[in-house]
Amino acid sequence: MASIIAVANLKGGVGKSTIAQNLAVNLSSLGYRVSLVDTDVEQKSTIEWGSRRQAREQSSLHIVLAQEDRLAREINDLGKAYDFVIVDGSPALSEVATKIMMVADLVVVPVMPSGNDYGALEKFLARYDDVRAMLESRGMTLELGVVLNGYNERIIVNRAVYEAIKKLEVRIFKTEIAHRAAYQEANLIGMGVAELGDGKAALEMESLAKEILELLR
Repeated sequence: MASIIAVANLKGGVGKSTIAQNLAVNLSSLGYRVSLVDTDVEQKSTIEWGSRRQAREQSSLHIVLAQEDRLAREINDLGKAYDFVIVDGSPALSEVATKIMMVADLVVVPVMPSGNDYGALEKFLARYDDVRAMLESRGMTLELGVVLNGYNERIIVNRAVYEAIKKLEVRIFKTEIAHRAAYQEANLIGMGVAELGDGKAALEMESLAKEILELLR
């Protein structure tokens, strides 16, 4: 069975799709069979990224759009055929978020260093705690890790938000994703930053993928 990685947050604009796409590219380059699932039926950001990728004839990735009423079943079915299923979560604290966490092994939560994002993280963690307790009652586990996105330690507000997150006693990945044009450029042309050839961005995603692999082991 595959490891199910959900990239989720109730807030939009935090980089969920970008991180999910780049993780898929990275893990695929390591030889793993990867399926990438878009759950945002309105924006379809990852589906559109996949279309741009196909037009450029980049190395193929299995990318699907999952409907809410079949979400758990589709993810479980994909888990039988792939090593990793990466779920690009929709930006809403809804039943979709709960369903995604119910089938996931790991939830990766991108957070931008702002007060609004910190508040959204607190609400998301409350939902996560409910789901984790439910799963633990069934003898199952659910890991979670926060990844700081668009982070710059030289900015006072960024550091303040980081310190506030640490007080929540939640796992924070050591890898910090900086604000780089390469992520936007890669997204626009259907590529990952490693394929684009941006060394610094590629190293960030390689480092994050390594942390995730070690955690899932």
